Amino acid sequence: MDPEQDENWYLRPLCDPRTTNAPVKVAPAKVAVKTEMQELRLSEASQKITMETLRAIHGPEFRLNDASVYSDRGSHMKKAYWEDRGTLVVHSVTNYSAESQKAETPEDRLRRFALLKLENYGFAPLHCVEAYDHCNGNTDDALLLLYRKYMRIPGLQSEKTSLLNNDLNEDELLEMRNDEKAALESIYDEVFEEKEKDTIWSLKFKIDHLMVHSPSERRRQTGGKEQNTKQKQSQIVNGKARCRNFDRDGTCRFGGKCRFAHVRPTPVIDDGKRIKTDSFLDGNEEDNWFFLEIRFPPHTRYPYEAPFIYLKTTCHDLPRDVLLLVARRLYCEARSICADGMGCVYSICETLQNGEAYSQMPKGDSHPFPSDAKSLFANDQDVADVLNGEEPQVLPTHYERGQTSHTEQQRSLKQTENEDRVLLRRFLQRQDDERYRKMMSGRRSLPAFEKMIEILDLMEQSQVIVISGETGCGKSTQVPQFILDNWLFQASKLKEANKMPHVEVVCTQPRRLSAIGVAERVADERTERVGQTVGYQIRLENKISSTTRLTFCTTGILLRRLAADPLLSTVSHIIVDEVHERSEESDFLLMILKDLLKQRHDLKVILMSATLNAKLFSDYFGGAPVLEIPGRTFHVEQLFLEDVLEVCDYVMECDSQYCRKITKKEEEELMRELEYSDVKSEVAAPGKNIKDDKLTLAQMYGRYGDYSKKTCKSIYLMEPMKINPELVESVLKYIVEGEHNWPKEGTILLFLPGLQEIQTIHEALKDSTLFGSRNGNFIVLPLHSSLSSEEQSAIFRPAPKGKRKIVLSTNIAETSITIDDCVFVVDYGLMKEKRFDANRNMESLELVWVSRANAMQRKGRAGRVMPGVCIHLFTGHRFRHNFLAQPVPEIHRVPLEQLVLRIKTLPCFSAKNTLEVLGRTLEPPTEENILSAVRRLQDVGALDETQNLTALGHHLSALPVDVRIGKLMLYGAIFQCLDSVLTIAACLSHKSPFVSPFNKRAEAEKRKREFAICNSDHLTMLLAYKKWLEVSRRNFFASRNYADEHFLSLKTLETISEVKYQFLELLVSIGFVPVNIPRKRKNASDNILDLTGADLNVNGENNRLLISLLYAALYPNIVKVLTPERSYISTVGGAMAKMHNAKDLRFKTRQDGFVAIHPSSVNAIVGSFQSPFLIYQEKVKTSRIFIRECSMLPLVPLVLFAGSDFKIELHGGDFVFLLEEDWIILKAHTHETAEMIQCLRLELLKLLEEKISDPCLNLLNHENGLKIIKTIVHLITNNN
Repeated sequence: MDPEQDENWYLRPLCDPRTTNAPVKVAPAKVAVKTEMQELRLSEASQKITMETLRAIHGPEFRLNDASVYSDRGSHMKKAYWEDRGTLVVHSVTNYSAESQKAETPEDRLRRFALLKLENYGFAPLHCVEAYDHCNGNTDDALLLLYRKYMRIPGLQSEKTSLLNNDLNEDELLEMRNDEKAALESIYDEVFEEKEKDTIWSLKFKIDHLMVHSPSERRRQTGGKEQNTKQKQSQIVNGKARCRNFDRDGTCRFGGKCRFAHVRPTPVIDDGKRIKTDSFLDGNEEDNWFFLEIRFPPHTRYPYEAPFIYLKTTCHDLPRDVLLLVARRLYCEARSICADGMGCVYSICETLQNGEAYSQMPKGDSHPFPSDAKSLFANDQDVADVLNGEEPQVLPTHYERGQTSHTEQQRSLKQTENEDRVLLRRFLQRQDDERYRKMMSGRRSLPAFEKMIEILDLMEQSQVIVISGETGCGKSTQVPQFILDNWLFQASKLKEANKMPHVEVVCTQPRRLSAIGVAERVADERTERVGQTVGYQIRLENKISSTTRLTFCTTGILLRRLAADPLLSTVSHIIVDEVHERSEESDFLLMILKDLLKQRHDLKVILMSATLNAKLFSDYFGGAPVLEIPGRTFHVEQLFLEDVLEVCDYVMECDSQYCRKITKKEEEELMRELEYSDVKSEVAAPGKNIKDDKLTLAQMYGRYGDYSKKTCKSIYLMEPMKINPELVESVLKYIVEGEHNWPKEGTILLFLPGLQEIQTIHEALKDSTLFGSRNGNFIVLPLHSSLSSEEQSAIFRPAPKGKRKIVLSTNIAETSITIDDCVFVVDYGLMKEKRFDANRNMESLELVWVSRANAMQRKGRAGRVMPGVCIHLFTGHRFRHNFLAQPVPEIHRVPLEQLVLRIKTLPCFSAKNTLEVLGRTLEPPTEENILSAVRRLQDVGALDETQNLTALGHHLSALPVDVRIGKLMLYGAIFQCLDSVLTIAACLSHKSPFVSPFNKRAEAEKRKREFAICNSDHLTMLLAYKKWLEVSRRNFFASRNYADEHFLSLKTLETISEVKYQFLELLVSIGFVPVNIPRKRKNASDNILDLTGADLNVNGENNRLLISLLYAALYPNIVKVLTPERSYISTVGGAMAKMHNAKDLRFKTRQDGFVAIHPSSVNAIVGSFQSPFLIYQEKVKTSRIFIRECSMLPLVPLVLFAGSDFKIELHGGDFVFLLEEDWIILKAHTHETAEMIQCLRLELLKLLEEKISDPCLNLLNHENGLKIIKTIVHLITNNN
C-alpha cells in the first residue's frame, strides 16, 4: 500500500530482510481475565416458601434482621470481578412457544380465580387445589372443607348447647341472626356488609397491630423515622402550629378558616428518580385492609353454634400463618360465647381490633395446621380421632435400624474348644489323604519349607520376628500354615482330658486381591474349601466361619477390629505380610502392635519383608531376630545403560529431539572437548555423589573410562528423564537380532512410566520396519491399569508359533501381574508416583526414579521360568549411588485424613494428641502434613475446633472410603436421592466406566460426550451407568454389546454395581438407611432402587440437587471460571456480544492459581458456563495442574452448603456473600434474599447435626425436617 494512502504506515512493524519477507510477529498483549460477578436471586414463590418455613419453625412473629445492622465496607472487593457488562437478567418469562400456545378456556380462567380466592384466606396452594377438586369446583364448599380441616372443628355439639337450642326451629334462629345483623349495621355503618343473604357477613378494618408482621410495613416504619423527625422539628410554620387533622388526613373541615397551618407533604426524589411523599413510603399503605368474614354453614344452629370465621388482607406479604392463627383464636372465642347461646360477632370484632390481645402471636399449637408437604387428606384418621375427643395418632419419630447379612455371633469358650477338637480330628484324618500328600510334596519343594523348624523355634523365643525372603520363596503361603500345623500337631499329643490351647492367626495383605488369592491357594494346599479352616475378610465381603483359624484380610480390616476389640483377645498370632511396601495403614498398624505387645505378652507378631530393609523393622521392635529365606528364581544377567550402548548401534547426536538442552556455546565447547577429552580424562574420576547429568564430557570419560567415546558422548548428551523411542527400538533390535548367546524366544517386558509413554513407544514400534505389523513377527501389547480386563487378558495368552510378544507396561507388572513366559526385561527406571502437597491440598502424579528395591523386583520378573536378561536404561552409577534404597513410605506422600480419623476412634489413643501419636510411627510424617489433614477434616465437619470427633466424624470413620465420599453418601440418604448418590460415590471411589482404546480415542470421546449433561462429568457417569443398567436387565449379551458400543468397561460397570451394594450395607449398618439387606447373589443385577424404596429416592432425578450434594461433600474444592473482557462483533442487526470459546477461558483454584481442565472431561471443550464455579474431586500435577472430573455448580447451593467461613457483608450498597476467606464473592439481589439464605442455612445445619447425631431419626415425621428439606430442594431446583 502506498504511504500516502495509509496514514498509519509508520506504525507497521518493520521486516527483517535477513530471514524472511514476512513481518516480525509482535507478542500478543496480556489479556485481563476475571470472573463474572453473579447475583443470587430468589423467585417470589421461593421467598414465600422460605419465609413460611422459617415462620413455621420460629413462629409467625419471626422477622429477618434489619439492613441497618450492616455497615458499608466500600466496593474495593468487587474490582476482581466483571460487573454490569450488559447481561440481560430475565425476572420472569411467559412461554409463548408452539408447545404451550394453548388458549385458556373459561373453565380454566374460573378455576384460576377460584384457587386464588381460596389462597387469599391463608390456605396452602396444594390444599386449595385438592379441596376445589374434591368439591367438584364449588368454591364455597371448598372453603368450608378447608376450614374444617385446618381448624379441627368437632362434629358433635356440647350437651349444654344442645339443651339450649333444642326447642328453636330454623326460622326462629334466622330471626335472632337478623336482629344481630341490624345491631351490627347500626354500630359499624358502612364497615359492615352482607355479601350473601343470611350466609356471609363481611367487616372491613384497618388493624395496625397485625401489620408488624409485614416486612414492607416494617420497612415503611423504619424509613419513615427520619421523615417524622423532620416533621417534629418543623411544627411551627410562619408563626402557626401545623394542623394535625391536615397532616393526618390531607384535609381539614375548617378549610382556609383554620387557625393552624396547612402544609402539603414535600415530595422526595430518591436515587431511582421515583417521587414519593412523606406519607407514602410503601405501596401497600393505601390498601392495607383486613376483611373479617363470618360464614354460616348450611343448617347452622347459630347463635348456639359458632360460625366459620375467616380473615384475609390486601397486604401482599403478610404471612398466611398469621391469618390462620388469628382466625383460629377468633373461632375459639366464638365457640365459648355461643356455648351460652349469645351472638358473638361484635365481641370478636372488638377482640380483633384490640392490639393487646394480639401483641404476642403463639409460636406453636398442640394441633398444628396441615403441612403443605402432605396431602390435605393425609391425616384424616387424626382428624377423626379429634372429632371423637381422642388424641391424634403420634407418628413414629424414629425408625427401626435395618439389618444386613453380615451378622457376627459371639462364641462361648466351650463352643470354641469343641470346634478346635473337630479341626484336630479332621487334620489327623487328612494325613492319609492322597491329594493332601501331593500338596505336601509341592510345599516341601519351596525354600520356605526348609526353614520351618527355625521359624517355629524363633517364635517360641521371641514375641516379634522378621522374616525376609525374595519373591517366590513361599513365605506368604507357608509361614501361616507352619503355625496351624504346629498347633494341631502339638495338640494331638495331649490327652483327651487336657484342655486344648486355642490358636487364631490373622495375616494382613496390602491388597484385596492378594488376600483372596493367598487364602484360596492356602485352602487348596490344605485340600479344603475357603471359609473352613482358612478364610478371608475384605471390605464388606468375607468367607469365614466359626471354625476359621487362619484369616487373610486387608490391613484396614484389622484396624477396624482393633477399634471394637483393642486387645484382640481371641487372636494368638498376627502376620503382617509385604511390610516392606510401607503402606500408610501397615506403618500405623506396626505402631499399634508395638504398644499392644506390652499388654498382650502371649501375642506373637511376624513381619514378612523383602530382603533389603528387614533391619529397619527389626530395630523398630527393639532388635527383633531376622530370618532370611532365599528365593528360587533363575539367574538373570543384568546390564545397565553403558553396557547396552556399547553393544547396540545407537548413537545420540546433538540435534536429536531427545538430547538434553544445550546452548550453541555449549555445543562448540563440546566439539572441542571431543578432540581433547581423552587427554583430559586422565585426571581422577569425579566424586560418587555427583550425578551423571552434572558431569562435563571430560568427567564422563573419567567415570566411564572402560567404555568407548561413543558411549560416553551418548550418556553425556542424553536427557535421562525423557523417554527415547529410538533408543528403545535399538535395544529391542539388539535383543532379537544381535550377536549374543541369549535365548531367541520368550516375551520382552518393557517398563515405562505411564500411559502416555506407552502410547509413544507403541506408535514408534508400529511404524518400525522390524517390529511393525507388516513384518508380522512381533505382537506389541500395552499393559496399564486403565485398560479393560479383556485388553489385559491378551498379555497372558501365549504368542502364536513363530511370534514374540513385546509388552509395554507400567509398574503394574512389577508385583500385581506376573507374565509367566517373560525372559527379557527392559527397564527405563522411571515411574509416576502420587505425591500429596499439604499446602495446596493437591495430589500430583510426578515422574520419579524408581528405588533400588523396585529395580531389583523388575529384574526378577525375567527369571521366573528360565535364565533371563534385564537391561536397565539408566547407568549403573545412578543405580548404586543416586537411587533410594526403598520407595518413599506412603505415609509421607498421601493425605492423612483417614489415619487421623482412626486415631480419634481407637480407644487406646482417645486421650492422646494426634501429633504425638503419629510421631511414634516408623518414619513419622511431617507436622505440617498432619495439621493440614486436621484442617481438612474440620472443613468437612468431622472434627470440631478443639480437634474432637463430631457426630459426622464418627460416621465417616465407620465408612472405609474417603471422608468426602462418605459425607456424600450420608447427604444422599438425608436428601432422598440415595440410589443416584451411591452410583456417583461408587464411580468416585473406584473409577470412571469410560474407556479409551488405543486406536479409537477420538471415537470414544465422541461417544462419551453423547452422555454429557449439565456440564458435569459426575452426572455424565451417572447417566451412562443408568442407561447401561436399563439395557442389562434384558440379558448379558445386550449388556456387553451396549458397553462395547459406547466404550464403557463392562468390568467397571459391574464393579460399580458391587460397590454400590457394599456402600448401602455400610449405611444400613450405621443406621442411616432403614431397610433390611439380604446377602447379594454373585453377578446379581443392581436392585438398590427397589430395595431402598420410593421415599429414599424421591429426588433421585434432580440433577441440580445431586450436584449440590457433591459440592457439600467436596467443599472447598472449587474452581473459578475466568473470562476475558467482553468484545462485540458487527452484524446486520447491530453489535452483538462475541461468544467465548474454550481457549479463551482460564481456570483458577485458591491454592494453585491457574489450572487446566483435563482433556478427558466433558467440560474441556466448553466455551461458556452459566455459572462461573466448578466443583471437583481431585487435581493432579503432570505437565500442568489438571482438574479431573468436575461439575458446574448452581449459585444457591454455593452459599447454602458452604463451610464455616461463610459470611454476609455490605459492599458498595450491595449485600454480598463471602466464602473461602473472601476468595469467592456472590451478590445477593436484595437484603432479604441474603437474610433468608443465611437463616435457612442455619436451620439446615441444625437439622443435619440432629440427624447425624441420631441416625435413626425419621425426617419424614420430624416437626421441621421434611419442611426444611423440601424448601431447600425447591430453592435449588427453581432458582438461578
